[in-house]
Amino acid sequence: MILGVLPVLAFMAACLVYNAPQSPASVRLIGPARRVLEPYFWQDWQLFGPTPGTSNDLVYLQARIQYGGETVETAPVEVEEAIDRAPRGFRINPTKLPGIMLAFDQTSSHYASAATRIKKLPAAQRKAAQAALDKQYKADFEEMQRFFSARAHSLYPGARILAVQATFKTRPIVSFSERYESPHPKEKLKGLLQTSWMPYVPGVAQ
Repeated sequence: MILGVLPVLAFMAACLVYNAPQSPASVRLIGPARRVLEPYFWQDWQLFGPTPGTSNDLVYLQARIQYGGETVETAPVEVEEAIDRAPRGFRINPTKLPGIMLAFDQTSSHYASAATRIKKLPAAQRKAAQAALDKQYKADFEEMQRFFSARAHSLYPGARILAVQATFKTRPIVSFSERYESPHPKEKLKGLLQTSWMPYVPGVAQ
């Protein structure tokens, strides 16, 4: 009887952590909760045949590395495409998309919109409004900091990484009916948000 109740309690606890508002405690516990709930209990909008996308979201990662007594900045490396390919290798349920990047895309879009509105405020109000906005998204950017630190570690193994920076961009998808037009339609990149340089989090990739 007790053995049968334990999985139910574990599932309920994972649900509470997974859906709880962001806080230091929920951030620490979200890893185990995701391992319980994902990928089998995610709500998958693929089930409903979603409207095809009209753009590709891209994320470019840079790192500051200590090299030969000097600090150098790496060239931007696009990391979103490799992450998007990952679910295809999951044969049990290949339609699942990595929720962390979808969340980052949404966060970057909302933050950028709010930051644009702040720039239109009277000068005397901007500093306080920006501080409030940064506080609101503090947990999101800390999660980005850890994630991109781990990604930089995988890109530059053995390097002494000092800081990371991410740039979010979007590019329209040319519809099938226009792909063979001449001249070929241009897919222009549009910047959404560039983070500040975030200190590298050592050990996060282990």
